[in-house]
Amino acid sequence: MSQASVIMPTYNKAEYLKLTLASFASQSVQDFEIIIIDDGSTDDTKQVVDNYKNLLNIRYVFQQNKGRSRARNTGLQLAEGDIIIFNDDDRIVLPDYIASHIDQLTEQDERTVVIGWKKNMLSILKPRLPFSAEDMLVLVRQNPEFAAMATDVKPGVSVPLITEEHLNPYHSERVERYTTVDGYDSFPEIFAEYGEDLKDFQLKWVLGTTANMSLYRSFLQEIGSFDEQYKGWGMEDTDLSYRLYKAEGFFRFCSNLVNLHQFHPRGNAFQAEKDFRRNSFYFCNKHKSLEAYLFYRWTHEEIELKTANNILQLANHDESVAEELTNLYAKGFASGREELYGNK
Repeated sequence: MSQASVIMPTYNKAEYLKLTLASFASQSVQDFEIIIIDDGSTDDTKQVVDNYKNLLNIRYVFQQNKGRSRARNTGLQLAEGDIIIFNDDDRIVLPDYIASHIDQLTEQDERTVVIGWKKNMLSILKPRLPFSAEDMLVLVRQNPEFAAMATDVKPGVSVPLITEEHLNPYHSERVERYTTVDGYDSFPEIFAEYGEDLKDFQLKWVLGTTANMSLYRSFLQEIGSFDEQYKGWGMEDTDLSYRLYKAEGFFRFCSNLVNLHQFHPRGNAFQAEKDFRRNSFYFCNKHKSLEAYLFYRWTHEEIELKTANNILQLANHDESVAEELTNLYAKGFASGREELYGNK
């Protein structure tokens, strides 16, 4: 039985999954399994997985597009490791990734949740990739020829900048050349404000996503699986993280436990936004807590996260204030939103 099980859903990202698996083949420890749940891919995903079955302990399951929550739940049902590591199909990992997750959990309380750091990287150059001006600046500084490359790349053309040969064995200098800034989902501004231990930050669960997270399987079994009522994009992992928090989970943040998110073309942004709004509405209706209502307001740009934190600090010192604030925000949440999202 493997010590750790990596849960990795995938959908039509074969060329990125190939690089992700190449990086897992360079791990400093081998005592892990990867469970890949193919959520209805129509590309070369199965062939990519087959190519790595001799290099990695892979278990592959195909399901007919049943969604992210169902995919991860399928993976959890198959997992045999004492430690569960969540990593996305488009995230390249450093050689000590598995070892670091295991080390961070070893001899810790069974309610420990390890959250790693996420950075951006460019593995395949294509037109209209969604990197920011800051990402572009870093790429040009590290690769003076990059500006011309990005300008000249033609529609329908893919230029591989990182290949399987760069990842197995792992060529750190090549990878670093195309690694850019911290991912927004690492919340660097929160750590800058509150420090790495986030001692005075009341919303630690917001930072927990399945892009780079680990915990003991026993704790996960105690709090339950992913809620399959979340449909489309967003919130199923935030819901899990919130439930871990409510079950007295201890969040351990590790800025040196890094994976690299590969820039790739986005899907339908309008549909993703619609999914997120519907799912965040469901989240609030499900939990009906002050934290949930403040989270909703923050994600809809109605409040700053620092302000939400200050409100929670106030509420945590006085139960009567907490009750009053919860009722107040519940009324504000319900006003007009049931019509918009409740039955969609």
